[in-house]
Amino acid sequence: MKTTFTTFALSFALCAVAGASAQSRRAVSASAADTVMLSERADGDYIVRQALVERKADSDYSVRYLINLATLDAALDGNSRQLNELNSFVSGMMRDSLVRVNSVVITGYASPDGPVALNERLARSRARDFRNYVDTKYGFSKKFNVKTSSVAEDWEMCRTLVEKSAMPEKQAVLRVIDGTQSPEAKEAALKRMPAAWDYMVKHILPPIRRVAMTIYYDEGSLVEQRTRICKPKPAPAPVPQPVVEPCPPAQPCRCWEIDEVANGIIVEMPDPDAGIYRNSAQGVRKAARRDVRNGREAAAYNSREAERIADEEARAAKKIAKKEAKAAKKAEKASRKIARELGK
Repeated sequence: MKTTFTTFALSFALCAVAGASAQSRRAVSASAADTVMLSERADGDYIVRQALVERKADSDYSVRYLINLATLDAALDGNSRQLNELNSFVSGMMRDSLVRVNSVVITGYASPDGPVALNERLARSRARDFRNYVDTKYGFSKKFNVKTSSVAEDWEMCRTLVEKSAMPEKQAVLRVIDGTQSPEAKEAALKRMPAAWDYMVKHILPPIRRVAMTIYYDEGSLVEQRTRICKPKPAPAPVPQPVVEPCPPAQPCRCWEIDEVANGIIVEMPDPDAGIYRNSAQGVRKAARRDVRNGREAAAYNSREAERIADEEARAAKKIAKKEAKAAKKAEKASRKIARELGK
């Protein structure tokens, strides 16, 4: 039995789905994928199974705001790239029926400078402003569960940016940020380090004035598995035996042998679920070598028999020719004798 097995393995599909994300999905975290069998049908010599591979993921986008402002400026320092990526993601999400949004979280932030009360109002206003933007452009609140939150003074991001920077008096700045003073006392301590504070105003505080949006969604991918249907193994053909024709008494013996001509080797591939693949493959190779050896021996035997028959026929023809020549010579001698007698 000749078997062909072709499959798009579900395990491979899970890896492919986990590793594939659109270019616009900047930060994606996914849990383990779930596989749901959708259908199973026969297609000629194949069984075709379709499954849905689902995983949870999220996409993050961040836009910056100017100091003391809560109105989005699309042209401000990288905002256009973020908004274009968001637009590409939303466009693809709307076209893909296998994407289902669970929730959208919009968080407004303010930098840790200035009065805390003002920063609280700025953070909330920035979150509402960006929610209005996505509602106006995409209708998010009508379609999804959109939540807003705010962080008045983001000291955590401030510390991260300071730690990664090459600013002057960095260690002293980190000690102030990690201290237990009030936000106002921390700001006052930082301002007493003019070089460090000037660096923070230019490079650390502006990126903190932002809105971050995370879209939590379930994403699915269709996977198809095709399995060849195994057919019953046919019975082996009988091995032909030589046939010998009886020889007439006065003629040389002629023998005929049926010659088997092999036009290919049929290989049986075992069921992938069976644990006998190695033994089956060894048996096939052994049988193939035996068939080749038997074919060679049969060919050699036929060649020897043909040579023997040809030799016998040649000797018989030579013998007959010798007898005919002798008889002709005898007849010629008798003819000359008769001619001499008639002449007398």
